[in-house]
Amino acid sequence: MKSAGFTHDNKDNATVDWYTPPWVFQRIGLEFDLDPCQPPDGIDWIPAKRRYSIHDDGLMQPWVGRVWLNPPYGKHTQAWLMRMHNHRNGIALVFARTDCAWFHESVAKAEAILFLRGRVKFVDGLGVTGGNGAGSGSMLVAWGTENVAALEAMRDIGHLVHNAHTSDGFGTDTTESK
Repeated sequence: MKSAGFTHDNKDNATVDWYTPPWVFQRIGLEFDLDPCQPPDGIDWIPAKRRYSIHDDGLMQPWVGRVWLNPPYGKHTQAWLMRMHNHRNGIALVFARTDCAWFHESVAKAEAILFLRGRVKFVDGLGVTGGNGAGSGSMLVAWGTENVAALEAMRDIGHLVHNAHTSDGFGTDTTESK
């Protein structure tokens, strides 16, 4: 993902591309129909049948089926998460930034949120994983029954929050962790 304003621990990084590490998909255990935010050359370990890159403008393309979303971070994060919230079938990986408007407008209304313990060590655009990980904690956010079940199976690596929705899209939280 290209980004302005998204950084990890080292400001002198040789790339601004940061990809979800393979272990996340191994733990999720699902196949996705679409990844709308892949780099132009693709990432072979993301289990998505179809992908859009920056050249396709995945935000404006049709979304069908289960979506994997690791959106570009920065001023457009909110638009990507609102699109996912309206699509209501998929899992997103984003920073656990509960102070941001996008958290309250989209993430807090999802069916489940898994706040990951520790910091994710993303894979950089050069294929290297390392360092201390991302600049803040991350969360996996699920919309849809099967996607929520995938996060439930992963609750040993974080703190899981379920939302019981009401007709207005807001609900009461139920939490569990191990």
